[in-house]
Amino acid sequence: MPRKAGIVDVAHAAGVTASTVSRVLNGDPTVRVRPDTRERILSAARAVDYRPNQAARALRHARVGAIALAVHDVSNPVYAPIIAGAQDAATSRDHVLLVADVAELARNHAFAHTIRSGLADGLLLLPAGDGSDQTVIRTVSRVLPTVIVNDAYGNSPSVGVDDRAAMRLITEHVIGLGHREIGLLAMDGDGRRAQDRSEAWQETLREHNIPVVADWQTVGGHTVESGRAAAEQILSRAKRPTAITAASALAAIGAIDAARARGITVPDELTVTGFHDLFLADYLDPPLTVVETPMRAIGEQSVDLLLRLLDGGAVEHRVIHEPAPVIIIRGSSAPPRRRTRSSRPRAALPRDSVER
Repeated sequence: MPRKAGIVDVAHAAGVTASTVSRVLNGDPTVRVRPDTRERILSAARAVDYRPNQAARALRHARVGAIALAVHDVSNPVYAPIIAGAQDAATSRDHVLLVADVAELARNHAFAHTIRSGLADGLLLLPAGDGSDQTVIRTVSRVLPTVIVNDAYGNSPSVGVDDRAAMRLITEHVIGLGHREIGLLAMDGDGRRAQDRSEAWQETLREHNIPVVADWQTVGGHTVESGRAAAEQILSRAKRPTAITAASALAAIGAIDAARARGITVPDELTVTGFHDLFLADYLDPPLTVVETPMRAIGEQSVDLLLRLLDGGAVEHRVIHEPAPVIIIRGSSAPPRRRTRSSRPRAALPRDSVER
C-alpha cells in the first residue's frame, strides 16, 4: 500500500518549512506569508495529493464553547453595553462568556496555565493602555485567537468605533454653542483610541481657528477620580476655559465634581461634555452631554470576529460606522456666559411688566 503524503512532503515540494505548511493548511489567522507563497503551498498540497488526518484535525479544532472577556474594572458602567452585546452574541452562537479583570489575569500565574489548558476558545481584551494589557496579549495570543475590543494595538485583530468622527462631533457641538476657550481631558494609555480622540479634538479646533492652549490640556484618564484630578489642574489656572471636552464619560463626571468644589457652576460658567453614554448620565446634576457611540455593537462584532478567526478567517481591524455617533444634549452644556466690562444696573421695569 503506497505511503500517504504528509506535511513534510508538501513542505519539500513548496520549498518552505513544515511548520509554515501546517499553519497555512490549518487556517492559522496569525501566520504571515506572501500570497504567492500561500498559493505555492496549496498547489504543492494538491500535487502530492495531501489529505489531512481528519481525526487529528477534529481534535485540534475541538472547542469548549467558552469565550473569555478581560476588562479593566468590571464595575465600570462604560463596559456594560459592550459586555451585554458580547453576551448576546456568544449565547446566540452557543457559547458562554467568561468575564475577568485584566489586572488580576496579568498578576495571576494560574492564568497562563488556564489558557494553555484549553479552557477557553479565545479571548476578547478590553484594554486600558497599561502594561498589564501587553502582558496578557503576549501570554494569550501565542495560544489562542485574541481580539482587541474598543481599541487597536499593532497587528492584533480589533473592533472599535470611529473615535475621530465621534470626538469631532462632540467638539463641534461645543464650538457651535459659541465656545472659543476649550480644554481637553485626554484618554490615557498607548492604544489608538487615545491618540485618535486627542488628534481629532486638536484638528477640529484648528479648523475653526480656535487656539489649542497647552495649559488647558491634560490626561484625564478613564475614571471619575482621574478626571477630577485632571480638571483641578485646568481650573486652577489664572485663566480657565469656558468648556472642557473629556475623552471619557467618567472623567467628565470628575470634572463636574472638581468644578463644584471650586464654586464653578456647570453649565453657566463651564460646559462639560463626555465620550460614550452612561445609563446614569440622565441622573447626574447637571445631566451629562455626551457623544453616544455603538458600544453594544462593539461587543457583538468582537464575538463575531473571534469566532471567524476560530474558523480560519483572516485578521481584521473592524471600525463600526453604523450606527453613526450622535450627540445627546443634556444639561451640562450651554453657550458661554458673556463677559462684560459694564456693571451698570438694569433699568427698573414698570409695575405691570413681567420679565420673561
